[in-house]
Amino acid sequence: MNKPSILFFILWFFLVNVSFSQVDSLVFEFGKKETAHLENYVLTGKVLDPESKQGIEGVGLHVDGFYSGVNTDKFGTYFIKIQPGIHKVTFRHSSRIPVFTEVILFDNGVVDITMKEKSFELEGVVVMSDQPDRNVRNPITGLTKLTAQELKAIPAFLGEADIFKGLQLLPGVSTVGEGTSGINVRGAKTDQNLLMMNEAIVLSSNHALGFLSAFNTDVTETFSLYKGNLPANFGGRAGSALNILMRPGDMNNWKGAVGVGTSNGKLLIEGPLKKDKLSLIFGARVSNTNWLLKQARDYDLQNSKLNFHDAYLGLNWNLAQGHYIEFNTLMTGDYFKFSNEFGYDWSNRVSSLRYKGIIGEKWSVVALLADGDFDNAFFDPEGLDAARVDNGMRYQQGKLSATWANEVVSITSGLEMVNYRGQPEILSPYNSESNINSEKIEKERGFEAAIFSSLEWDISENTGLVAGLRYSAYNQLGPDTVFQYQSSAPILEENITGETVYEKSSIQAYSGLEPRLAIRQNLTANASMKLSYARLYQYIQSISNTFGPTPIDLWQLSTPYIQPQKSDNFSMGFFRNSKDNKWEFSIDGFYRKVQNQVEYRDFAQVFLNQHMETELVFGEGKAYGAEFLVKKNLGVITGWLAYTYSRSFFRSLGEYEETQINRGEWYPSNYDKPHEVNFILSRKMYPRGLFNLSVNYSTGRPVNAVNANYIINGLVIPEYSDRNQYRIPDYFRVDVSYTLEKVFSKKGDSLNLSIYNLLGRRNAYSVFWQKDGDTSQLRPYRLSILGAVFPSISYSIQFGGGADE
Repeated sequence: MNKPSILFFILWFFLVNVSFSQVDSLVFEFGKKETAHLENYVLTGKVLDPESKQGIEGVGLHVDGFYSGVNTDKFGTYFIKIQPGIHKVTFRHSSRIPVFTEVILFDNGVVDITMKEKSFELEGVVVMSDQPDRNVRNPITGLTKLTAQELKAIPAFLGEADIFKGLQLLPGVSTVGEGTSGINVRGAKTDQNLLMMNEAIVLSSNHALGFLSAFNTDVTETFSLYKGNLPANFGGRAGSALNILMRPGDMNNWKGAVGVGTSNGKLLIEGPLKKDKLSLIFGARVSNTNWLLKQARDYDLQNSKLNFHDAYLGLNWNLAQGHYIEFNTLMTGDYFKFSNEFGYDWSNRVSSLRYKGIIGEKWSVVALLADGDFDNAFFDPEGLDAARVDNGMRYQQGKLSATWANEVVSITSGLEMVNYRGQPEILSPYNSESNINSEKIEKERGFEAAIFSSLEWDISENTGLVAGLRYSAYNQLGPDTVFQYQSSAPILEENITGETVYEKSSIQAYSGLEPRLAIRQNLTANASMKLSYARLYQYIQSISNTFGPTPIDLWQLSTPYIQPQKSDNFSMGFFRNSKDNKWEFSIDGFYRKVQNQVEYRDFAQVFLNQHMETELVFGEGKAYGAEFLVKKNLGVITGWLAYTYSRSFFRSLGEYEETQINRGEWYPSNYDKPHEVNFILSRKMYPRGLFNLSVNYSTGRPVNAVNANYIINGLVIPEYSDRNQYRIPDYFRVDVSYTLEKVFSKKGDSLNLSIYNLLGRRNAYSVFWQKDGDTSQLRPYRLSILGAVFPSISYSIQFGGGADE
């Protein structure tokens, strides 16, 4: 597609007219005008999901066109005082179809309603938090809540809506580059992000070397990202927390969808095993990408393979009114081989059983049991040294919390435990022709526990507070071997003086208090200031000797030499909405300081290493910056403009030169990208279409560079700069997509056309140095992962469902 055609494509969609729908109002009448005698009457009730019958939190009440400041609580209950008369009361929620009511109120009344999930065919896309003014009224800064439907309004690689690609377009969230897994939130390392599925810990979440996440948006409902300030019931990581909620299956009708696209094929099935009591939802995806590799001009790419799959099963059981059990399991697998040179193989499984119960009018209980397996491997398939290295992590998690809540106060307390069991690293021959001898290295085990309590208090209409305290403790458990090192010398392999063998006893214990505090003060009805602070401990970390995380990075538990990370996170922001929450404006500044942060020595050997501490460098990190956001939430055209200024630095604190980096001076971290700009635009098209545009710019990440070359005995010896002294070129990308609903089927189908990297820019993934021909000079070369235009098409069709769908 040439550039004039592309411009015509974009302009044509913007000139198309838009249709609107009319919605009828429900009418409720309480009392008679002649008998009214009070100044105000109480309107109360519950807002429920029509399928699960569970209460919906965060539904905003608008009275006579104005937001009342009242939202439903954790149980879907609302309570509001209104003057007697006839009122238009609208119930709004970002992921639900609004409910319009007319309330004739001359006495106290009860209005219970249900709210269906929203389809963007009926409304313009909504890119707001789950309650209309959450950004203004919620005391916690840096909290983002989006739905799976909103993610589908963002152009994605190969046409597949993706959680992590969507997150990277929000302020304060970035990544090292294309082809790396994980995200960096407010200058934090990727392993400092707590990732959860319905509060169950997930250790691996990527497909295709990080280009796609392992979470299928067809089975997800919402996700909440806490950037720095975490509630007390979340812990175990030093940076942020992302909780992904999986949606329940339909309780009334069997239905599903089948889809096929450039990158994968997928299947969705859901329905009642017992109507109104027990539902099932199953979603699966299988990759379809190897044909794209065959089209490449490069011989190595033509002979490469990339396969992935994932499957999710959810069961939701309504035991009785207010009592629910849910079972979830997610299984993923990936295989990547680059020609005959190297390859990765990794898989992940997370299963959980969760009970949610409402006990009385003000009490609720949540109990969770989870089990996870993460296995990964890398291999060299050719030659006499052909080998495979396997490793992994097993873990079990238990969590129990209870909440007491009324109209202004909510108190949650509970406990959480995680048992980690590192799996042995095993070196084995890749094939019968290999001369590699098998080797096995045992890994650490550990137990983490925490008790927590948090308070949410609406002190007044203009003041809110969230305060919490978490006490966490960790024990490294045997069996394991701990090495001793020569005193007054660096911790290096050559300085080992002895070892101690532990059986099933405690080896090393750590613990600490983690206070949390967030305050919101409204300046006006539509503007507020917020302050927050959180201390976080982290007892497990990912170890990597590359600039970006890979699928086969090691998860390393704390030991006598590898102390837990401890971070202090500060944030202050100003938030303002206008035009009935149609527009959002915010400025949010942050500062982080991290102790015991781990980096690696030059040319570190992190695999098959019995004494990992000899390859690591320990020190402190700091990050600071500010996030600016302008967002349009409602209307035919929606979207946002986000700018993030973020700096991230590290300083080694080793006493000896061998355990220092850049002489112990501060230097930019691998993910230090000072400037990032994201522009997202969604335009509802006539009659059932949605056009999306995404523009992304960011500063290039830091790298090492060759300062000079020396020739010794005919060999070219490079002299490298200090670590991360230079930067790769800046990153710039434009994506577009168009989604059309009900193309061929009235029942429901969807066609998505997308172009990733519309301008075909060869954005640098890395810069490396090679000898220039027969000369002695080393010259830099740019490595681009996606240096071309990537068009894609995907189609899905729904089946089943009730007569009303």
